[in-house]
Amino acid sequence: MRKSTLFGAVLAAMTLSLSAAAVQDQAIPDDDLGLSKASVYDTPEPAVFEYGNKDAGTVGKRVVRSYNTAPPMIPHTTQDMVPITRDFNLCKDCHSQPDMIGKKITTGVPVPAPASHYVDVKKGELYMGRWTCTQCHRPQADVKLLVESVFDKKVVTRKK
Repeated sequence: MRKSTLFGAVLAAMTLSLSAAAVQDQAIPDDDLGLSKASVYDTPEPAVFEYGNKDAGTVGKRVVRSYNTAPPMIPHTTQDMVPITRDFNLCKDCHSQPDMIGKKITTGVPVPAPASHYVDVKKGELYMGRWTCTQCHRPQADVKLLVESVFDKKVVTRKK
C-alpha cells in the first residue's frame, strides 16, 4: 500500500509539472502587455497642443484651481517670458504688487504674488527661493483628459 501511495504522489507531481511547463511555453502577445494596447516596441508620437496664446494683460478670467491649495495656473502665454534667470523675470513686473495683497482683484488687474513670496512685504523685496515662477506655476493648455477626475473640490472637514 505504501508503494502505491508513493507512486500516486510521483504521478501527481509529474502531471502538475508538465502542465506548468506547457503554460510557461505560451508567449504573451505585445498588445496584451501593460496598459497600452500598442506594441511595447513602438514609439508613439505625443499629441500636439498649444498653451493659451493670449497675451499677458488681456486675460479676463482666471483658471480654476485643481484643489484648494494648488498654485494658480498661468492663463496667458509665457513664450517671451522664459527662461527665468537671476537677471530676467518678467513675471515680477506685473505680479510684484505687495500693496494689493488681500484686496479684491478686478478684471484686467494681475493677481499679486502672495506674502509667502516676499522676504519683506512692506519693502516689496521678493524672496529669491520663489524667483523661478514656472517651478510651481504652469501655463494651461486645453487638452483632452487622459483620465476623468472624480475629485470633489469641496473642502471636507471632519469633527474630532
